[in-house]
Amino acid sequence: MQRKRWWIGCLAAVGVLAIVVTAAAQTPRPTTMSFRKGSTVNLFTGAAADTSRTGLIGGGAVGWELTPRFAVEGSGEWTEWGTGSRGFAAALTAMTGIAGSRTFMPFVTGGVGLYRASFGRLGADMPGFYGRRMTDMPPVVRTAVFTDPSVVFGGGVNAFVNRHWAVRPDIREMLVFRDSRSRLVTTIAVHVAYHFEDHPITPRVR
Repeated sequence: MQRKRWWIGCLAAVGVLAIVVTAAAQTPRPTTMSFRKGSTVNLFTGAAADTSRTGLIGGGAVGWELTPRFAVEGSGEWTEWGTGSRGFAAALTAMTGIAGSRTFMPFVTGGVGLYRASFGRLGADMPGFYGRRMTDMPPVVRTAVFTDPSVVFGGGVNAFVNRHWAVRPDIREMLVFRDSRSRLVTTIAVHVAYHFEDHPITPRVR
């Protein structure tokens, strides 16, 4: 059932991407020549999955566009796994456009971060990556919390629907590691972003 829900989420994201492509083709968009530098804010939602379960994610990010094809972004992401299990991921990533124009640009992304996982002591669906470390905790503890370093990598498409608003579907892999062991979490999300651009004069888009 969990795997079926994951595929339903993937298909829904593909449908959103198709809508974005259609809208981007019909809407006036900014040009690369008018771009200097800027910043962005975005909100996103989607789904996460590891080897045994799926969950819902939501979060936000702030980014800095240094060139039309390169940006740096700091993000915070909350995951609700159910059965008393939750997660929070903070990451600093770099995004690089690999093809197309700024108005519709596939990209790759990568960076580093921290992942905080919490579990109810009783009845939590705890992956072995964390379960093996429970022996170090007193038996009276009802909630277990772990904070570990992570590496993030993935890709997606950034598509402008007008001069400042863009939609960004993406897929990311987050590798959480500790003591030569690791846990891989896959996320698929759709971001809605607003771009603040630095222009001496903002040209009128016809």
